[in-house]
Amino acid sequence: MIAPIFLLLAFFAGSGFAQQSEKNDVLLRRAAVYIEAKRIPEAKVMLSAIEPKSKEDEFVLNLLNGQIFLDQDAPAEALVAFNKAQSLSGGSYRSALGIAFANIRMGKITAARINAETLRKMDPASGEAELVLASCDVLLGKAQTAQERMTALVQSRPESARYAVAYAKFLMRSGDSDAARLSLVGFTQRYPNSPEALELAAAIDYQPGAPGAALELMAKAAALYAKENKNFNREVAVAWMEARQSAVGIDVLKKDPPAVENLKKEPGPVATPPAAAAINKQNPVVNIVDQKIHPFPFPPGVMITAGSGFIVDSGRKIVTNRHVIEGGKEFAVRTGLGEIIKAKVLFMSASDDLAVLELDKPLASDRSIPSNAYSKPGVGRNVVVMGYPLWSMLGQGAPSLTNGMVSKRTGLQDDKGTFQITAKVNKGNSGGPVFDLSGNVVGITVGKLDTKKIQDEQGFIPEDINFAIHVDRLPPMVNMKLEGKEPVGQELGTEELYQAMLGKVVMVATYK
Repeated sequence: MIAPIFLLLAFFAGSGFAQQSEKNDVLLRRAAVYIEAKRIPEAKVMLSAIEPKSKEDEFVLNLLNGQIFLDQDAPAEALVAFNKAQSLSGGSYRSALGIAFANIRMGKITAARINAETLRKMDPASGEAELVLASCDVLLGKAQTAQERMTALVQSRPESARYAVAYAKFLMRSGDSDAARLSLVGFTQRYPNSPEALELAAAIDYQPGAPGAALELMAKAAALYAKENKNFNREVAVAWMEARQSAVGIDVLKKDPPAVENLKKEPGPVATPPAAAAINKQNPVVNIVDQKIHPFPFPPGVMITAGSGFIVDSGRKIVTNRHVIEGGKEFAVRTGLGEIIKAKVLFMSASDDLAVLELDKPLASDRSIPSNAYSKPGVGRNVVVMGYPLWSMLGQGAPSLTNGMVSKRTGLQDDKGTFQITAKVNKGNSGGPVFDLSGNVVGITVGKLDTKKIQDEQGFIPEDINFAIHVDRLPPMVNMKLEGKEPVGQELGTEELYQAMLGKVVMVATYK
């Protein structure tokens, strides 16, 4: 879900929506419930059966399609759908929020920051504007700034369930589900009648092998939603439980018959949607069944492994680590702009952890690292690591970066082929570029110390000791010109550098 679920109810009420056909009314509401309950295949079937009868139909259909595209990690398609919803509504909070998160997934930081200011004006109490800004900070390697921003948010209103949920979502987006769970546990202990917090806690806690505790939390959330007459939210909670308890034979709904069995709109307070703008008659709606999601072109059911890389040789080749692709059967890359391109192995170094792939379909030459944009790293030089760390948790739509400096000219045990950096590195960063602030590649990320092993053997945890391979170890086929040690070009700000390199850094995927 991209925001607290209860806000969606406003889009399924009001005189405009009431005039739609009963079929569309039921299907759109049911699809919205299933999308929020993460029952995406069922929602897609429902949406494919809808023939829009009004501007409100088209608005809601675009809005829901946008959410599905985001869920399936297709941010470019999501952005199109949310923009159409925004146009049809004349400016809705839900579509504006979707636009913000689609821009974040695509690495459009400047646009997302502007979106956040719009969200803040539209609903100052939601906390989601701060979540958008914190997500931008994380992409730019400003994890401490992001943490301080979200901490200040929850401290400003410690009783706010919306702020508590926004903070937990931030922690999840940062890859720390355990911290998200603990923050919600603390909040629900202080405020036990908060269904929004209980609902997200259930989603985090759910484990297929041991679903009981999560189902009980969601059942409590459903009961509280019912008590507060938040019928849409209750239906979402029930739909979530139905899908998960059926697989394990647990029935927590015996005392709470599923509202989704009869999805006719229930009476209660209504909200009028914003006035709809003129419809784009040439292309009024993005239909989910007409759009093709672009997964990696691998056989269904295979276990994908992935790292990072960058585009070289006028858009024809990709540099990555040997260990990212070694033993793989097929190869493909996903660019920071969303393209999926198959590739084949061209070179694997016998002496260094380096490999070069050749793209089946070359990219434009301006998408490549220029041949003269390489520099040897000097100790003390500020650098950024760019890539796809923890992509299975943080998403694969856009790369992220971390900043630091070159701390030693050699690597582990004074290895002259590598050097030491303080920029943080995680699983998935392997093979990605290390840039100086002028945008020159000074190294190729390769790994970090095994902190757990050192803690177990020596009793302490080393910090900020990560390694990259020197650029002069790259093979001639990269067509690199390395003429001096000094940086070439004017230094850029971190956000400026990120935008400039977004289309040049890729996720490298394979399966074994």
